[in-house]
Amino acid sequence: MVTDNRLLRIKELHQNRSKSLFLRISLGIFIVSLAWAWSAGSLHESLVTKEKRSENLDKFIEKIIPDPTRETGQWIDSMPWITGLLTDGQGIKATGITFGLATVAITISGFFALLLLPVSARNFGNQRPLGINQGNNILKSFYWLAINKLSRILFLFTRSLPEYVLGFLLISILGPDPWVLVLALAIHNFGILGRLGSELVENSANESARIMLAQGGGRYSSFLSTILPDSFNRMLVYFFYRWETCIRESTVLGMLGIVSLGYLINDAKAGRDFDRMLVFILLGALIVMTGDIISSLVRRELRITRST
Repeated sequence: MVTDNRLLRIKELHQNRSKSLFLRISLGIFIVSLAWAWSAGSLHESLVTKEKRSENLDKFIEKIIPDPTRETGQWIDSMPWITGLLTDGQGIKATGITFGLATVAITISGFFALLLLPVSARNFGNQRPLGINQGNNILKSFYWLAINKLSRILFLFTRSLPEYVLGFLLISILGPDPWVLVLALAIHNFGILGRLGSELVENSANESARIMLAQGGGRYSSFLSTILPDSFNRMLVYFFYRWETCIRESTVLGMLGIVSLGYLINDAKAGRDFDRMLVFILLGALIVMTGDIISSLVRRELRITRST
C-alpha cells in the first residue's frame, strides 16, 4: 500500500513538473545536429590515410621516448639527460618565469576586478544598494546606472579579447618583453574575474551588509567588511581556477618569443625533439597540479579558521 502511494505520488509529480518548450526545442536541435555531424561524410574526410595516421602515431610514440632510453632500452639512463634539460636546458628557469608571469598577471587582474565589484554588481551599483534607498536624486540615479553599465561593459569587452591576440598586438608595440605576456593575461582575466565576482555579489544574501547600508555605511565599506569575508572562499576558488588557466595560457603565449616554457616547447617542436617537448609540457602540468594543491590547502585552512 505504501509502495502504491509512493508510485502515485511520483506519477503525480511527473505530470505536474514544469515544462519548457524552449528546452525541448533546443534538445531536439542538439540531437539532430549531433546526428548530422556524426553522419556527415565531409567531416570525416582526411588527406592522410588510415595507414599513414597509424604510422605517424608509431613514430610519435617512438620519438617521445628519451634518446638515451631509445639507445639502451633502460629508463634509468635518461636521468642525466632530464637533469640536463632542467638545468642547462633552462627548464627550471623557464618554469619559474612561467609561474611568476602567471602569478603577477592574475594578481593584477584580481586586484582591479575587486575594486569594481561594488559598482558592477546589479544589486550594489544603483541608487538603492541591496534595496536600501539612498535618495531620489535623478542625476545620481543616472550616475550609478552609467557606472554600473560601463563597468559591466568593460568586463565584457576585456574578457572577449583573446590573450594570444592581445599578446601579439602588445608585442608589436612593446617588443618581446615579459610584461607583454603579463598584460595580455591580466586584461583578459580581469574581465572574467569581474564577471564571476559580480555574480557572486549579486547572489549573496548578506543581511549585515544591508544593515550597515541602512545605518549610513558606504558601498565599499559594507562590501569589504561583510560581503567580501563571507564570499572570500568562493572568490579564492575563482582566483585559483583562473591562475591555473594563466599557467596554461602563459605556456602558449611563450610561443610568441618570450622566454618561458612555451618558448622552450616551441623550440623543441621546431627541431622535432618530441621527447624534449614532452618534458617541458609535463613541467607546465606540474605547476598547475601544485597550484591546485595550494588552492585546496588555503581554502581548507580558511574553513577551519571560520569554524573555530
